Amino acid sequence: MKKINAIIVGAGSAGLSCALKLKEQKIDFLIITDHLGGRICYSAKEKVNFGAYFIMKNYDNARKLVEKETWINPISVLFNNSENDYFSTLSWRTLTMLPELLKFYLLMKRFMKHYKIFKNNCESMPQREAMKKDSYIEELFSKPASYLIKEKKIDRVAKNIISKFSYACTGVDMDKITALDFLNVSQGLVTPIYRFKFNKEKMEKTFQGNLLYDSITRVEKNENIYEVHTKSGKKYQTDNVILATPAAVTRQLLNLKTPLRTTCKLYVFHVDAKIKEKFSKKEMNVFSFESEIIFSALQDDGTHLIYTREENADLHQICTSYKVIGYHGWEKAMYVYGDAYLEQEYSEGLYVAGDHNGLGLEPTAISGIYAANQIINK
Repeated sequence: MKKINAIIVGAGSAGLSCALKLKEQKIDFLIITDHLGGRICYSAKEKVNFGAYFIMKNYDNARKLVEKETWINPISVLFNNSENDYFSTLSWRTLTMLPELLKFYLLMKRFMKHYKIFKNNCESMPQREAMKKDSYIEELFSKPASYLIKEKKIDRVAKNIISKFSYACTGVDMDKITALDFLNVSQGLVTPIYRFKFNKEKMEKTFQGNLLYDSITRVEKNENIYEVHTKSGKKYQTDNVILATPAAVTRQLLNLKTPLRTTCKLYVFHVDAKIKEKFSKKEMNVFSFESEIIFSALQDDGTHLIYTREENADLHQICTSYKVIGYHGWEKAMYVYGDAYLEQEYSEGLYVAGDHNGLGLEPTAISGIYAANQIINK
Protein backbone atom coordinates (compact mmCIF):
# COMPACT_ATOMS: atom_id res chain seq x y z
CA MET A 1 0.00 0.00 0.00
CA LYS A 2 1.46 3.35 -1.06
CA LYS A 3 1.67 5.90 1.73
CA ILE A 4 0.35 9.40 0.94
CA ASN A 5 1.88 12.47 2.57
CA ALA A 6 -1.50 14.03 3.39
CA ILE A 7 -5.17 13.08 3.12
CA ILE A 8 -7.74 15.86 3.12
CA VAL A 9 -11.23 14.76 4.12
CA GLY A 10 -13.82 17.16 2.75
CA ALA A 11 -13.71 19.63 -0.14
CA GLY A 12 -15.35 22.82 1.02
CA SER A 13 -13.58 26.13 1.47
CA ALA A 14 -11.19 24.65 4.08
CA GLY A 15 -10.34 21.43 2.26
CA LEU A 16 -9.86 23.02 -1.15
CA SER A 17 -7.74 25.86 0.26
CA CYS A 18 -5.55 23.31 2.04
CA ALA A 19 -5.21 21.33 -1.19
CA LEU A 20 -4.25 24.40 -3.24
CA LYS A 21 -1.53 25.28 -0.75
CA LEU A 22 -0.10 21.74 -0.76
CA LYS A 23 -0.28 21.63 -4.55
CA GLU A 24 1.73 24.88 -4.76
CA GLN A 25 4.48 23.22 -2.72
CA LYS A 26 4.27 19.98 -4.75
CA ILE A 27 3.41 17.91 -1.66
CA ASP A 28 1.66 14.60 -2.30
CA PHE A 29 -1.97 14.62 -1.14
CA LEU A 30 -5.37 13.06 -1.74
CA ILE A 31 -8.77 14.73 -1.30
CA ILE A 32 -11.54 12.35 -0.25
CA THR A 33 -15.03 13.83 -0.42
CA ASP A 34 -18.58 12.96 -1.40
CA HIS A 35 -18.96 16.27 -3.27
CA LEU A 36 -17.05 19.43 -4.14
CA GLY A 37 -17.75 22.85 -2.68
CA GLY A 38 -19.26 22.20 0.74
CA ARG A 39 -21.30 25.30 1.60
CA ILE A 40 -20.25 26.74 -1.73
CA CYS A 41 -23.30 25.17 -3.31
CA TYR A 42 -23.48 26.54 -6.84
CA SER A 43 -25.98 25.33 -9.44
CA ALA A 44 -24.40 25.67 -12.88
CA LYS A 45 -27.79 24.95 -14.47
CA GLU A 46 -29.66 27.66 -12.56
CA LYS A 47 -26.60 29.93 -12.15
CA VAL A 48 -27.31 30.61 -8.48
CA ASN A 49 -25.73 29.82 -5.12
CA PHE A 50 -27.74 27.79 -2.62
CA GLY A 51 -25.13 28.20 0.10
CA ALA A 52 -22.80 31.14 0.64
CA TYR A 53 -24.27 34.01 -1.38
CA PHE A 54 -21.39 36.46 -1.81
CA ILE A 55 -17.68 37.02 -1.39
CA MET A 56 -16.06 40.20 -0.10
CA LYS A 57 -13.34 42.10 -1.92
CA ASN A 58 -10.94 41.30 0.95
CA TYR A 59 -11.54 37.54 0.76
CA ASP A 60 -7.99 37.03 -0.55
CA ASN A 61 -8.01 33.24 0.01
CA ALA A 62 -11.62 32.24 -0.67
CA ARG A 63 -11.55 34.16 -3.96
CA LYS A 64 -9.04 31.60 -5.29
CA LEU A 65 -11.79 28.98 -5.18
CA VAL A 66 -14.51 30.86 -7.07
CA GLU A 67 -15.05 33.24 -9.97
CA LYS A 68 -16.23 36.74 -9.08
CA GLU A 69 -19.38 37.91 -10.83
CA THR A 70 -21.95 40.70 -10.30
CA TRP A 71 -21.27 43.49 -7.83
CA ILE A 72 -24.05 43.74 -5.23
CA ASN A 73 -25.25 47.34 -5.12
CA PRO A 74 -25.55 48.52 -1.46
CA ILE A 75 -27.82 51.37 -2.54
CA SER A 76 -30.46 49.00 -3.93
CA VAL A 77 -31.49 47.50 -0.57
CA LEU A 78 -34.78 47.71 1.33
CA PHE A 79 -34.55 47.32 5.12
CA ASN A 80 -37.75 45.84 6.58
CA ASN A 81 -38.68 46.23 10.24
CA SER A 82 -42.28 45.12 9.71
CA GLU A 83 -44.94 45.06 7.01
CA ASN A 84 -45.56 48.80 7.29
CA ASP A 85 -42.15 49.94 8.53
CA TYR A 86 -39.38 49.85 5.94
CA PHE A 87 -36.83 52.17 4.33
CA SER A 88 -34.15 52.16 1.65
CA THR A 89 -30.43 52.79 1.95
CA LEU A 90 -30.79 56.36 0.70
CA SER A 91 -33.62 57.69 2.83
CA TRP A 92 -34.47 60.22 5.50
CA ARG A 93 -34.41 57.41 8.08
CA THR A 94 -30.80 56.65 7.19
CA LEU A 95 -29.84 60.34 7.38
CA THR A 96 -31.16 60.57 10.94
CA MET A 97 -28.75 57.78 11.90
CA LEU A 98 -25.62 59.46 10.50
CA PRO A 99 -24.00 60.06 13.92
CA GLU A 100 -24.30 56.36 14.81
CA LEU A 101 -23.26 55.35 11.30
CA LEU A 102 -20.08 57.36 11.78
CA LYS A 103 -19.44 55.54 15.08
CA PHE A 104 -19.99 52.24 13.29
CA TYR A 105 -17.61 53.21 10.49
CA LEU A 106 -14.87 54.12 12.97
CA LEU A 107 -15.48 50.86 14.82
CA MET A 108 -15.17 48.90 11.56
CA LYS A 109 -12.03 50.82 10.55
CA ARG A 110 -10.34 49.83 13.81
CA PHE A 111 -11.62 46.25 13.61
CA MET A 112 -10.47 45.67 10.04
CA LYS A 113 -6.97 46.91 10.87
CA HIS A 114 -6.71 44.36 13.70
CA TYR A 115 -8.52 41.64 11.76
CA LYS A 116 -6.16 41.80 8.78
CA ILE A 117 -3.19 41.08 11.05
CA PHE A 118 -5.18 38.40 12.88
CA LYS A 119 -6.03 36.63 9.59
CA ASN A 120 -2.39 36.64 8.52
CA ASN A 121 -1.35 35.19 11.89
CA CYS A 122 -4.00 32.47 11.61
CA GLU A 123 -2.26 31.12 8.50
CA SER A 124 0.79 30.13 10.54
CA MET A 125 -0.48 29.66 14.11
CA PRO A 126 -3.61 28.27 15.80
CA GLN A 127 -6.48 30.72 16.04
CA ARG A 128 -6.32 30.62 19.85
CA GLU A 129 -2.66 31.66 19.76
CA ALA A 130 -3.39 34.37 17.19
CA MET A 131 -6.11 35.76 19.47
CA LYS A 132 -3.74 35.88 22.43
CA LYS A 133 -1.39 38.04 20.38
CA ASP A 134 -4.15 40.66 20.13
CA SER A 135 -6.24 41.30 23.24
CA TYR A 136 -8.70 43.34 21.15
CA ILE A 137 -9.58 40.32 18.97
CA GLU A 138 -9.55 37.95 21.95
CA GLU A 139 -12.07 40.10 23.80
CA LEU A 140 -14.37 40.22 20.77
CA PHE A 141 -14.37 36.41 20.58
CA SER A 142 -15.73 36.07 24.11
CA LYS A 143 -18.20 38.98 24.00
CA PRO A 144 -21.77 38.73 22.61
CA ALA A 145 -22.46 41.10 19.72
CA SER A 146 -25.33 42.71 21.66
CA TYR A 147 -22.89 43.74 24.42
CA LEU A 148 -20.60 45.43 21.91
CA ILE A 149 -23.51 47.34 20.39
CA LYS A 150 -24.56 48.75 23.75
CA GLU A 151 -20.97 49.52 24.66
CA LYS A 152 -20.38 51.49 21.44
CA LYS A 153 -23.81 53.18 21.64
CA ILE A 154 -24.90 52.20 18.16
CA ASP A 155 -28.18 50.59 19.21
CA ARG A 156 -30.40 52.37 16.70
CA VAL A 157 -28.28 51.80 13.61
CA ALA A 158 -27.63 48.22 14.73
CA LYS A 159 -31.35 47.51 15.07
CA ASN A 160 -32.36 49.15 11.80
CA ILE A 161 -29.46 48.35 9.48
CA ILE A 162 -26.54 46.27 10.75
CA SER A 163 -28.58 43.54 12.44
CA LYS A 164 -30.52 42.92 9.22
CA PHE A 165 -27.34 42.45 7.20
CA SER A 166 -25.97 40.19 9.95
CA TYR A 167 -29.24 38.22 9.95
CA ALA A 168 -29.02 37.88 6.16
CA CYS A 169 -25.51 36.43 6.54
CA THR A 170 -26.09 34.15 9.54
CA GLY A 171 -29.79 33.49 10.01
CA VAL A 172 -29.56 34.29 13.74
CA ASP A 173 -30.08 37.26 16.04
CA MET A 174 -27.22 39.38 17.37
CA ASP A 175 -27.68 37.93 20.86
CA LYS A 176 -26.60 34.56 19.51
CA ILE A 177 -23.24 35.39 17.90
CA THR A 178 -19.93 36.70 19.16
CA ALA A 179 -18.83 40.27 18.59
CA LEU A 180 -15.97 38.88 16.47
CA ASP A 181 -18.32 37.08 14.09
CA PHE A 182 -20.66 40.08 14.05
CA LEU A 183 -17.92 42.49 12.98
CA ASN A 184 -16.52 39.94 10.57
CA VAL A 185 -19.78 39.64 8.60
CA SER A 186 -20.40 43.40 8.95
CA GLN A 187 -17.35 44.03 6.78
CA GLY A 188 -19.78 43.50 3.92
CA LEU A 189 -21.36 46.85 4.79
CA VAL A 190 -18.13 48.79 4.29
CA THR A 191 -16.33 46.83 1.57
CA PRO A 192 -17.55 45.74 -1.90
CA ILE A 193 -19.30 42.37 -2.11
CA TYR A 194 -19.93 40.23 -5.20
CA ARG A 195 -21.93 37.25 -6.34
CA PHE A 196 -19.76 34.40 -7.54
CA LYS A 197 -19.83 31.06 -9.29
CA PHE A 198 -18.05 27.82 -8.48
CA ASN A 199 -16.63 26.00 -11.49
CA LYS A 200 -16.77 22.34 -10.50
CA GLU A 201 -15.26 21.05 -13.74
CA LYS A 202 -12.33 23.45 -13.47
CA MET A 203 -11.72 22.42 -9.86
CA GLU A 204 -11.83 18.73 -10.78
CA LYS A 205 -9.26 19.39 -13.49
CA THR A 206 -7.06 21.30 -11.02
CA PHE A 207 -6.98 18.30 -8.68
CA GLN A 208 -7.00 15.58 -11.32
CA GLY A 209 -5.28 12.53 -9.85
CA ASN A 210 -5.62 13.91 -6.31
CA LEU A 211 -9.39 13.67 -5.93
CA LEU A 212 -11.46 10.68 -4.84
CA TYR A 213 -15.25 10.74 -4.51
CA ASP A 214 -15.94 8.62 -1.44
CA SER A 215 -16.85 8.94 2.27
CA ILE A 216 -14.73 8.32 5.37
CA THR A 217 -15.91 5.80 7.95
CA ARG A 218 -13.01 5.96 10.41
CA VAL A 219 -9.49 7.22 11.04
CA GLU A 220 -7.04 5.09 13.03
CA LYS A 221 -3.47 5.68 14.16
CA ASN A 222 -1.01 2.80 14.20
CA GLU A 223 2.32 3.94 15.64
CA ASN A 224 3.16 7.04 13.55
CA ILE A 225 0.97 6.21 10.57
CA TYR A 226 -2.71 7.08 10.09
CA GLU A 227 -5.05 4.68 8.34
CA VAL A 228 -8.08 6.19 6.66
CA HIS A 229 -10.97 3.83 5.85
CA THR A 230 -13.65 4.69 3.28
CA LYS A 231 -17.24 3.66 2.78
CA SER A 232 -16.31 1.83 -0.44
CA GLY A 233 -13.89 -0.39 1.49
CA LYS A 234 -10.63 1.30 0.52
CA LYS A 235 -7.85 1.92 3.04
CA TYR A 236 -5.11 4.53 2.80
CA GLN A 237 -2.00 5.21 4.86
CA THR A 238 -0.76 8.73 5.46
CA ASP A 239 1.47 10.86 7.67
CA ASN A 240 -1.11 13.64 7.93
CA VAL A 241 -4.90 13.82 8.03
CA ILE A 242 -6.84 17.06 7.60
CA LEU A 243 -10.48 16.72 8.64
CA ALA A 244 -12.08 19.55 6.70
CA THR A 245 -15.53 18.24 7.53
CA PRO A 246 -18.47 19.84 9.37
CA ALA A 247 -17.78 19.99 13.10
CA ALA A 248 -20.42 17.37 13.93
CA VAL A 249 -18.83 14.93 11.48
CA THR A 250 -15.35 15.69 12.83
CA ARG A 251 -16.49 15.07 16.39
CA GLN A 252 -18.04 11.75 15.39
CA LEU A 253 -14.93 10.57 13.51
CA LEU A 254 -12.65 11.47 16.43
CA ASN A 255 -15.14 10.53 19.17
CA LEU A 256 -14.66 13.97 20.71
CA LYS A 257 -16.45 15.15 23.84
CA THR A 258 -15.56 18.77 23.13
CA PRO A 259 -18.58 21.12 23.06
CA LEU A 260 -19.37 22.72 19.72
CA ARG A 261 -21.15 25.84 18.70
CA THR A 262 -24.81 25.26 17.95
CA THR A 263 -25.88 25.35 14.32
CA CYS A 264 -28.58 27.36 12.62
CA LYS A 265 -30.95 26.15 9.90
CA LEU A 266 -31.32 27.80 6.51
CA TYR A 267 -33.58 27.04 3.56
CA VAL A 268 -33.02 28.51 0.11
CA PHE A 269 -35.67 28.83 -2.59
CA HIS A 270 -34.92 29.80 -6.19
CA VAL A 271 -38.16 31.16 -7.59
CA ASP A 272 -39.61 32.62 -10.73
CA ALA A 273 -41.91 35.07 -9.01
CA LYS A 274 -43.96 38.21 -9.15
CA ILE A 275 -42.70 40.15 -6.15
CA LYS A 276 -44.96 42.48 -4.17
CA GLU A 277 -44.60 46.07 -5.31
CA LYS A 278 -42.66 47.41 -2.31
CA PHE A 279 -40.11 44.58 -2.54
CA SER A 280 -39.75 44.79 -6.32
CA LYS A 281 -38.13 48.23 -6.30
CA LYS A 282 -34.79 47.04 -4.88
CA GLU A 283 -32.36 44.27 -5.79
CA MET A 284 -32.23 42.98 -2.23
CA ASN A 285 -34.64 42.92 0.71
CA VAL A 286 -33.36 42.27 4.23
CA PHE A 287 -35.49 41.62 7.30
CA SER A 288 -35.42 41.71 11.09
CA PHE A 289 -35.02 38.54 13.13
CA GLU A 290 -38.76 38.49 13.89
CA SER A 291 -39.34 37.54 10.26
CA GLU A 292 -38.95 33.94 9.09
CA ILE A 293 -37.81 35.40 5.75
CA ILE A 294 -34.11 36.23 6.04
CA PHE A 295 -33.54 38.00 2.72
CA SER A 296 -34.47 37.98 -0.92
CA ALA A 297 -32.24 38.87 -3.86
CA LEU A 298 -32.93 39.60 -7.51
CA GLN A 299 -30.76 37.52 -9.85
CA ASP A 300 -29.31 38.62 -13.19
CA ASP A 301 -31.92 36.63 -15.14
CA GLY A 302 -34.87 38.20 -13.28
CA THR A 303 -35.50 35.27 -10.94
CA HIS A 304 -35.16 35.57 -7.15
CA LEU A 305 -33.42 33.75 -4.34
CA ILE A 306 -35.26 33.69 -1.02
CA TYR A 307 -33.51 32.56 2.16
CA THR A 308 -35.64 31.53 5.15
CA ARG A 309 -35.08 29.99 8.59
CA GLU A 310 -38.23 27.88 8.40
CA GLU A 311 -38.60 25.08 5.88
CA ASN A 312 -42.29 25.79 5.42
CA ALA A 313 -42.00 29.57 5.35
CA ASP A 314 -44.83 31.32 3.52
CA LEU A 315 -43.20 32.88 0.47
CA HIS A 316 -46.41 34.78 -0.25
CA GLN A 317 -45.19 37.21 2.39
CA ILE A 318 -43.07 38.76 -0.35
CA CYS A 319 -44.46 37.16 -3.53
CA THR A 320 -47.90 37.60 -5.06
CA SER A 321 -47.22 34.44 -7.09
CA TYR A 322 -44.23 32.18 -7.59
CA LYS A 323 -42.90 28.96 -9.05
CA VAL A 324 -40.08 27.13 -7.29
CA ILE A 325 -37.22 26.42 -9.72
CA GLY A 326 -34.74 25.03 -7.19
CA TYR A 327 -34.41 24.40 -3.46
CA HIS A 328 -31.76 23.46 -0.91
CA GLY A 329 -32.23 22.94 2.82
CA TRP A 330 -29.39 23.23 5.35
CA GLU A 331 -30.29 21.52 8.63
CA LYS A 332 -26.81 22.38 9.94
CA ALA A 333 -26.03 25.52 7.97
CA MET A 334 -23.40 27.27 10.09
CA TYR A 335 -21.86 26.92 13.54
CA VAL A 336 -22.96 30.28 14.92
CA TYR A 337 -24.27 30.05 18.50
CA GLY A 338 -21.81 30.62 21.34
CA ASP A 339 -18.04 30.83 21.65
CA ALA A 340 -17.03 27.16 21.95
CA TYR A 341 -13.61 26.47 20.46
CA LEU A 342 -12.36 23.38 18.64
CA GLU A 343 -8.59 22.91 18.61
CA GLN A 344 -7.04 22.87 15.14
CA GLU A 345 -4.39 20.22 15.82
CA TYR A 346 -5.96 17.22 17.50
CA SER A 347 -2.74 15.21 17.68
CA GLU A 348 0.58 15.04 15.82
CA GLY A 349 -0.28 15.07 12.12
CA LEU A 350 -4.06 15.24 12.65
CA TYR A 351 -5.62 18.62 11.86
CA VAL A 352 -9.15 19.99 12.08
CA ALA A 353 -10.22 22.68 9.59
CA GLY A 354 -13.53 24.38 8.89
CA ASP A 355 -15.88 27.05 10.19
CA HIS A 356 -15.96 25.62 13.71
CA ASN A 357 -14.42 28.73 15.30
CA GLY A 358 -15.40 31.50 12.91
CA LEU A 359 -18.04 32.38 10.33
CA GLY A 360 -17.50 32.91 6.63
CA LEU A 361 -15.72 31.46 3.63
CA GLU A 362 -12.52 33.38 4.32
CA PRO A 363 -11.91 32.25 7.95
CA THR A 364 -12.77 28.72 6.80
CA ALA A 365 -10.27 28.92 3.94
CA ILE A 366 -7.58 30.20 6.32
CA SER A 367 -8.12 27.23 8.65
CA GLY A 368 -7.27 24.95 5.72
CA ILE A 369 -4.19 27.00 4.88
CA TYR A 370 -3.02 26.76 8.50
CA ALA A 371 -3.18 22.95 8.32
CA ALA A 372 -1.29 22.95 5.02
CA ASN A 373 1.41 25.22 6.41
CA GLN A 374 1.97 22.89 9.37
CA ILE A 375 2.57 20.01 6.95
CA ILE A 376 4.82 22.14 4.73
CA ASN A 377 6.88 23.28 7.71
CA LYS A 378 7.61 19.65 8.64
